[in-house]
Amino acid sequence: MIKEYIYITSDNIFHYLQNPRYLTFMCLASVILVIISFLPAKSFAQTPKKVEIIRANSLEFDERLGINAKRLLGNVVFKHEEAFMFCDSAYFYDAENFVEAFSNVRIIQGDSLLLFGQKLLYNGNTRLAQMRNVVKLIHYDSFLLTDSLDYDRGTEIGYYFNGGTIYHEDNVLSSLRGYYHSLENTYYAVDSVEMVNPQYTIYSDTLKYDTETAISYFFGPTHIVSDSNIIYCEIGYYDTENDVAGFWENAWLESGHNLLKGDSIYYDRKIRFGEAFENVSIYDTVENFTAYGNYGYYYESPHFAMLTDSVWVVHVADEDSLFLSSDTVYISVDTLDNKLIRAFYKVQVFKSDIQARCDSLIYSSADSLAEMYVNPIVWLEGTQLTADFMSMHFIGNDPDYAVLEPNAFVIEPIDSVYFNQIKGEKLIAFFKDKELYKADIYNNSETLYFLEDEETKELIAKNKAISTNMTIYIKDKQFEKIWFYEKPDGQTFPIDDVLPEQLTLRYFVWYEKIRPKSKKDIFIWLPIE
Repeated sequence: MIKEYIYITSDNIFHYLQNPRYLTFMCLASVILVIISFLPAKSFAQTPKKVEIIRANSLEFDERLGINAKRLLGNVVFKHEEAFMFCDSAYFYDAENFVEAFSNVRIIQGDSLLLFGQKLLYNGNTRLAQMRNVVKLIHYDSFLLTDSLDYDRGTEIGYYFNGGTIYHEDNVLSSLRGYYHSLENTYYAVDSVEMVNPQYTIYSDTLKYDTETAISYFFGPTHIVSDSNIIYCEIGYYDTENDVAGFWENAWLESGHNLLKGDSIYYDRKIRFGEAFENVSIYDTVENFTAYGNYGYYYESPHFAMLTDSVWVVHVADEDSLFLSSDTVYISVDTLDNKLIRAFYKVQVFKSDIQARCDSLIYSSADSLAEMYVNPIVWLEGTQLTADFMSMHFIGNDPDYAVLEPNAFVIEPIDSVYFNQIKGEKLIAFFKDKELYKADIYNNSETLYFLEDEETKELIAKNKAISTNMTIYIKDKQFEKIWFYEKPDGQTFPIDDVLPEQLTLRYFVWYEKIRPKSKKDIFIWLPIE
């Protein structure tokens, strides 16, 4: 089907009306509307109604002001359409349909709108009321105080331009300029906007306030300041009756030393709960700790947060940063500012001197303790630690000792072929200057380590020892001393007699291929072969 567009002007309209081809596409009503649009507008314009004098104590003609000028004094009342105007004195220009009123001026429109001031200029033709000096506009349960107000009765819009303050319920809204739409029950405050509520204060560039719903809408840079938090956005709304809000455009919420950011934030002040969507981050300004994700929520009291969807965490300390990634992170803070971090599913950690991976991780700042569950692997400098479960204790930012159980396994590489190994049901590893220096092994303890020539530093023998329990001291990555407890057994073999399959203990696995080598690697989860 081919559509044909017809452009009709005042020059060609009659040509089209005489052409039957085009009349088939146009109903009679459309033709009439087109004709009307070209007729003089004055034919349909409503003739302005005259302002009526209802009452006055006295009336005088004042030719100094004009031939038709009337001066009215005492209890003056005018009527224009459905509005009544009261004042102490006035000049009425009958020909111009214009009133100039003075002292105790009031306009009453219907049963809901009242306008007060000390001077009024009113044009009955344009229906514009210009009220000046201590102006008060009352509409239902809100009112506006200002110095000057222009109220257009045609559009039912009032405009103040020399500062104004709006009062509604518990909210006090002030700005340099603004509008009031009485048909919509809506205020528009512009320039240096401040809205004071008993619980908070809003500072904004532009704010729309609906008196029916008590909802504020923000446009431009906006701060919401309270005793418990500071909120910022550039577009948003605040439901003052229900204490819920939504924020967009560079939105953030600061509570204490915690900062929540997101592309959009939903906030419930009653329960002090914030929910963020897309590009979400939670930042601890004291501990230099930041968690990122694409969805998260935050409770202010008690402090509790959750992040999920592409989660990663950064902790800056000693000019070195620790990076962690996982599927989901929970963060809680107690009354003593102790932080508990719980990371779940595909957890990976990278720091220049330590790396780790596991299924789940819990870190308590109160105990300086990290607990790792389900196939945890830790790489500390060159040392690899594995077990079914592992807990690592820290002093400051450095590891102090780690507990591995069951199926504990520690590997210390000498080169790419030879590895010193420690194995047992339970193992406690002690660290100094980020290096393993002592290990206590319990139940089915085994060690396999290599001896080197003191002068040439070449490997000369392999030693394998078995005991119920044992303690090993390590120096410069060499087994310096071993204490055996209960039924020790050991063998030493020349290095040349050792077969390749005898270089490792049972269940030995070197996981160097899946070790995170940089912060980017924590987002790549490689399967264990």
